[in-house]
Amino acid sequence: MIDGNLKYEARLAKKLDSFSGRYMNNSKWAKLFRVLSQHDDVVKKCLIKDVWDNVLRELKIPPVDEYQMVFNEKGINDTMTGGPSSFKEIEWVEFPSEWTVNRPMGQQMLEPFTYYQDILEISNKVAVIGELEIELTSEKLIVYGYK
Repeated sequence: MIDGNLKYEARLAKKLDSFSGRYMNNSKWAKLFRVLSQHDDVVKKCLIKDVWDNVLRELKIPPVDEYQMVFNEKGINDTMTGGPSSFKEIEWVEFPSEWTVNRPMGQQMLEPFTYYQDILEISNKVAVIGELEIELTSEKLIVYGYK
């Protein structure tokens, strides 16, 4: 098992070396997710892009009293995102301003429902952490771990 962990760590280090910029560490990620948990009523949808693939996985931000059920000081306990995973595997975290959900009912499709979240408010909430590498457009807010 130790040999497998060493191979994984070497593969991860090589992958992380392929990025030109590193913007986050365990402490900053933990602060970010704690702030998001303190304002879970504002965060409706959070997507995580890890360094391994091009899949955006949804992560439900828990209320602050459930923070330690989902997060630890080095990563995510939540297996719903494909975890557990370490914070250093997060390439970025994305907050869309809107998204649509299809609503099938039997053989027919009901009108899709569109959800919204205030990404400017989310940006203001996470600004208390300090300097973050972010991208804010009308469509989304991204907090980068790597570029």
